[in-house]
Amino acid sequence: MHSLVHWFTTNESILAVLVAVGVAVFLVCCLECSDCSSRDKDDIFRHHEL
Repeated sequence: MHSLVHWFTTNESILAVLVAVGVAVFLVCCLECSDCSSRDKDDIFRHHEL
């Protein structure tokens, strides 16, 4: 357990970069899905409320 805590304290910048890259990839994937062209073909997304 002590070695694990020591690893996190010495490599905290590497861990922060990995988390930031992971979040960026997740956001890019979500944005691509929300801009999907197949939504135009769905009846659910085609209906507009007045």
